[in-house]
Amino acid sequence: MDHGGLITIDREICRKDGLCVRICPKVFTRRESGGVPEVSRPEFCNDCGHCLLVCPAGAIRHRNLEGRAITEVEKDLMPSFRQVTEMVRARRSIRNFLDRPVERELIEKVIDAARFAPSAKNTQSTRFIAIDNGETLRRIASMTAAWLGGSAKKLRNPLVRAVYLMRGLTTKEEYSRWIGQFELTARNMEQGIDTILYRAPALVLFHADKRVRFAEANANLALQNATFAACALNLGTFYTGYIVSACAHDRAIPDILGVPKGHRVYGGMTLGHVKIGFSRWIDRNQAKIEWI
Repeated sequence: MDHGGLITIDREICRKDGLCVRICPKVFTRRESGGVPEVSRPEFCNDCGHCLLVCPAGAIRHRNLEGRAITEVEKDLMPSFRQVTEMVRARRSIRNFLDRPVERELIEKVIDAARFAPSAKNTQSTRFIAIDNGETLRRIASMTAAWLGGSAKKLRNPLVRAVYLMRGLTTKEEYSRWIGQFELTARNMEQGIDTILYRAPALVLFHADKRVRFAEANANLALQNATFAACALNLGTFYTGYIVSACAHDRAIPDILGVPKGHRVYGGMTLGHVKIGFSRWIDRNQAKIEWI
């Protein structure tokens, strides 16, 4: 890849403050104090734009970021620590939704918040699939329940159980719990009781190319952003772990949704207008901290 001219510094307006060097020493260097910085290693640039944001003179140009709007932070809109912690504590998984669709404008706002999540090396690897078609949602729920039923049968095999326990992947109690929950979920679906999506009117799946390093972490950071955006929009959501697991072990659902080959679904969340919510929060275990 040709990195020549990727990043340039206008020497005429540069204030020689060295902020770009301090914010990104792997790309910028300065031979002498008070001199104009140099772009010495453009091949290490992640296109994050930090150099553009920190330069008070606007002396830096970045070929890959031309045309990107740079917006001043509205500091009066930044939440206080108390506001942030109250939302963190109050946010709950919601599984009771009103029988009405979620406006696509709201879904797009949630995804827009998700795209601003940090990602390793600024790969921005996460892609999104938004499903609000009722028939498709019911099909996904049914396919997931069928996969859980089949998984329960496999888990009842004594040899499979022995392997799991021998490798220390779970405990006897948890193993039995898996089977019971999988079978119950599959049985519920056969009886018309959806304990996969809980009849949520929308589902967002987060997927990425498996070859991208930290793709799973990137996707779940994006999902966390989306969760808080949904909370701020008074939308209910919960993590669809069963669907994510089904997609990881069987290509059936990814294929009907058009997930590209080589991509994996790393996260999923429902969206819906809250029918039964919570006006109180309950404390959790105290953090276990080891100071070194």
